Amino acid sequence: MNENEKDPLGELKEKLTLLSEKRKATAMLFYASGDIDYYKASVFLRLIRKEPSIENLDLIIDSGGGDITMAVKIVNICKNYSEKFTVIVPFFAKSAATMIALSADDLILGKAGELGPVDPQVKHPALDMFFPASSIENALKFIESSSDPYIKMTMADKLDPFLIGAYNRTIDEAKQYLMEVPSVKNSENKREIIETFTEKYADHGFPITQEICRSLNFDFSFEFNDDEIENIVYDIHDLALDSMEQDNIEAIILTPNNGYVAFFGSEDEKAKCNRIITQLS
Repeated sequence: MNENEKDPLGELKEKLTLLSEKRKATAMLFYASGDIDYYKASVFLRLIRKEPSIENLDLIIDSGGGDITMAVKIVNICKNYSEKFTVIVPFFAKSAATMIALSADDLILGKAGELGPVDPQVKHPALDMFFPASSIENALKFIESSSDPYIKMTMADKLDPFLIGAYNRTIDEAKQYLMEVPSVKNSENKREIIETFTEKYADHGFPITQEICRSLNFDFSFEFNDDEIENIVYDIHDLALDSMEQDNIEAIILTPNNGYVAFFGSEDEKAKCNRIITQLS
């Protein structure tokens, strides 16, 4: 990046620094339009290791989810590199990102913030491809509900037995992961919480709002206690989305000192990404 090129993440870094000062914490951004995966978790570790000692970590997250095991990896990284770990959700944290949110020491949902059902991605054992667990579940339910034997036979024949087995295992894994989350494990109504986040809602995108979370008796703050701080968070959210749209960015992982961006597209864009990593680091 030459002297005349504007740092695309400069204003975001400034806002993260301001938020860090206001909340007496280290603010970190994790925005991804693609899946949470091994590489993003690895980059997350790379960046957080470069930060000075962290007492309070504020992770601002916007993600539709991804690999639940990598979400748990990010949680463990946050807890091992900070004394207190807070997740802030301005807009949404779905599926595996919901797992990250529920695993924090504290959780704040902005006025537009929501979580969602933990609907993990199912990996096909032979094809090395991922499928949403909800799509497999819906297909199984459709077959069970049909009274037409021809439809039952035709649909059942199209469902890969590898996927059915992987689906059952993945749903069980999601429940097990949730059971080990401290905010769930220590709750008197853990069964209700697990049912709410895995089975209650048919729609994978169903908004699990602050109101629903409060009804489950989580011991989280949920709300900002300062309108100015909430406005800074939404300024960060707007800047991140604008940057992602304008520059064809698939993911931003950012602290006030270090950053990573992943671009959609060509090798040239990947090279540009590497230059930004070098500059911010």
